[in-house]
Amino acid sequence: MSSYRCVFLMGVEQALEYRVSFFLSMLSAVFPIIIQTAMWNYLYAHSDAAGVFGYEQGQILLYTLLATIVSQLVGAGFEGEMNRDVKMGGLNKYLIRPVDYKWYQFFRFLGQKIPRLMVAVPVMAVIVGVAFWQGLPLSAGRVLGFLGSLILGMALNFSIFYCLGLLGFWLTDADKLFGTVGIVLMVASGGVFPLDIFGGLVETVVNILPFGYTTQFPVNIINGRFGWERIGMGFGFQLGWILVFACLGRHMWRQGIKRYAAVGG
Repeated sequence: MSSYRCVFLMGVEQALEYRVSFFLSMLSAVFPIIIQTAMWNYLYAHSDAAGVFGYEQGQILLYTLLATIVSQLVGAGFEGEMNRDVKMGGLNKYLIRPVDYKWYQFFRFLGQKIPRLMVAVPVMAVIVGVAFWQGLPLSAGRVLGFLGSLILGMALNFSIFYCLGLLGFWLTDADKLFGTVGIVLMVASGGVFPLDIFGGLVETVVNILPFGYTTQFPVNIINGRFGWERIGMGFGFQLGWILVFACLGRHMWRQGIKRYAAVGG
């Protein structure tokens, strides 16, 4: 564990080392919030949007703010490095050292999230506090549920993108694929807008697939959209999908390492 503690601290240092890049990435979340807030305010002012979408105006605005921040927190970004490790032979150094490659990536991923959490948590606390002052039904249980689901959402998103990064064993250059899939998964997770506004089949599919449990599910806990039964089911889905992707990643690693040529590095 001492090795992984060092990896974790290295992740924190790397996140803080490039401070301009870090703050610009956080600042980039402001522009989507401004655009979406203007759009939702216009829709709710000129139509019966609450009846159409099933969200009150305050709920949808709170969702917009929190979902943008949560999607930043659970986001991955290490899949490109995994692809380069496989393609350029950088994986060699992990194979000859007493370090499991998956856990190396996981603890570095966690370390890189600490500075973001230090900025995002106070911002979210202010947002939720203002919403509570304006009438949001909030309890300590919902806050703890949100934090717990956020942690599981980070673990789930890591597991998804770890499996995605392992595709480098089979694809010559997967960088462009990662960019495309990343955008699709951001939408599918509810990071742009809540997908349950479509209702019916779309809502059912979102409730079954894993992607909504990285962003939409945690936000709707604090948003007051879910009852406790639905929250309990959501935690079950999060844990279940983490297990599925953990097993899938283990299988992909075993099959992929047989194909690895160990050239370069």
